[in-house]
Parts: sequence; structure tokens; C-alpha cells
Amino acid sequence: MKIIGFPIDVSRSLDGRIVRGLRTRQSLIQATLDLIQAGDVEPTSAAIATIAGVSSRALFQHFTSLADLYAAAFDLAVSRAFDRTRPIETGAPLASRIALLVSDRSELFEEWLPVWHFAERVRSVAPAVGLGVQQLRRLLRERLAAWFSTELDNLHPAARGLVLDSLDVSFGLDSWMNMREQLRLSPIHASRTWRFTAEAIVLQALTVPTQPVAVA
Repeated sequence: MKIIGFPIDVSRSLDGRIVRGLRTRQSLIQATLDLIQAGDVEPTSAAIATIAGVSSRALFQHFTSLADLYAAAFDLAVSRAFDRTRPIETGAPLASRIALLVSDRSELFEEWLPVWHFAERVRSVAPAVGLGVQQLRRLLRERLAAWFSTELDNLHPAARGLVLDSLDVSFGLDSWMNMREQLRLSPIHASRTWRFTAEAIVLQALTVPTQPVAVA
């Protein structure tokens, strides 16, 4: 997956310097994303500048540090890949929503793997990327809660959080990473494993009345 396009429209700006500056900034962020997608987990300023067609000096005129550029690239990647406004068919049968969830997330997470490797590598030197990872995890959890809101709302409050935690663990990025890189499953096999997990465990948890869970 090559992340292309940019959300900033500079076509109507009358100031040539502003236009050139924004386009240079866009080129630098895009070059960073291109390198990440190519497998570079920590792109250097020289590599980014070369891909963007600018000098290293120009790079640091637009970004005070590589950490700032990394954060901008990560934020843009998240905004493009994870659409907060995408509608959720909460009225669809549970089995259909499970199938859609597995299909959507397996495709999305497979494409997202290079960005995830990058984020894990640079989060210590780019704290804003680490914060972005935390926000992404919250977003994914919120989407799961919305995806299965009908069933979760019918559970006892003490069980609701436990079931949502289980869904979050089962269908998060870490789960996909584990299947693909630790278990060495193919994308198709990993997707089928997810589907089996959902149908054998998650489906039962969301449809069988759950007794209140004692909190230790």
C-alpha cells in the first residue's frame, strides 16, 4: 500500500512562497511514508530529502527534528487508513458483522504492518508517535464497541467491559502481528483463524447471558 494524496489544498493560495513551502512539507511527509512502506523502519534525513527532491537543510527548515517529521507522517497515515466517520452497520446480523470485521481488519492491518513496525521502532525517539499509537489503540477499541454495541448493551455491566477487553485483544493490531510474524501464518490463514475465533468464542460471549464478573 502506497499512501498517496494529501488533505491540504494550496491551489487557491496567492502567495507563491506559501504554496512552495506547503508543497515541500507535503513532499517530505510523503517521502517519509514511501520509505516506511518500503520497509525502512527509521528513515534518515538524507534518505527522506533525496526521495522528496530537496536538501537536508530544507528538511530542517520545515521540521525542527526528525521526530517531528515522523509524528507528522504517522498522523497522516492514521488519518488516511482509519476513517472515524465510516458507518457501522449495527443493524446487520451478528454473524455478518463478524465476517465484515475480520475481512476489513485483516486487509487493513496487513497493509498497516510497515507503519506499525516504524511506530514501534521510533516511539522512543519520537514521543508524539508513541502518543499516536495510544490514540490509535483507543480508536480501534471504540470502533469495536460501536461495531458490537447492540450485543454489548445487552450484557451485565460487569461483563460488558470484560467482553470488550476480549474483543480488543482478539481483534487488535497485536493479534494480527502475532499471527503473521510469530506464528508465521499466511494472510489467508490468519484471516481464517480470526474468523474461527470470532465464531467459536466471541459469538458465544455476545449471545449467551453472562453472569456478573467478580472483580479481584
